[in-house]
Amino acid sequence: MVVDISGRARSGIIVLPCGAGKSLVGVSAACRIKKSCLCLATNAVSVDQWAFQFSLWSDISQDQICRFTSDSKERFKGNAGVVVTTYNMVAFGGKRSEESEKIIEEIRNREWGLLLMDEVIVQRACCQLLYTFGLKYMFLCLGPCRSCSYVSESYQHH
Repeated sequence: MVVDISGRARSGIIVLPCGAGKSLVGVSAACRIKKSCLCLATNAVSVDQWAFQFSLWSDISQDQICRFTSDSKERFKGNAGVVVTTYNMVAFGGKRSEESEKIIEEIRNREWGLLLMDEVIVQRACCQLLYTFGLKYMFLCLGPCRSCSYVSESYQHH
């Protein structure tokens, strides 16, 4: 996350080697803004790891940290929380179960305070996802992203 001269948090790209604390930076950013966070990971194992990191490094209650994968369709109660899911779950364009369709609609219709994207170097849909959820939201890319220079330029113009 980038902080400008006035001290306001802005979108950014965090590039750190494995084990250097990208997860902690992401969880800290989510806690600092105190708004709903959508965390996108590469697979279901990473979703579980991220959910654990939010439990470990924050005081967010367990019922506010939800997983949305093909095997786990949790919803948080109340106005704010963390949804951890995969890029594929939000980008999938085919037929979904009724339960999955309701959750994806909630994800699309919610105003997110932070879009946290893990391992974006392996995802080519980085820009498309930002446009899907709206460039007006703060985003934090963890790891290098081939298209983030374009994203950053586009974000500054909106």
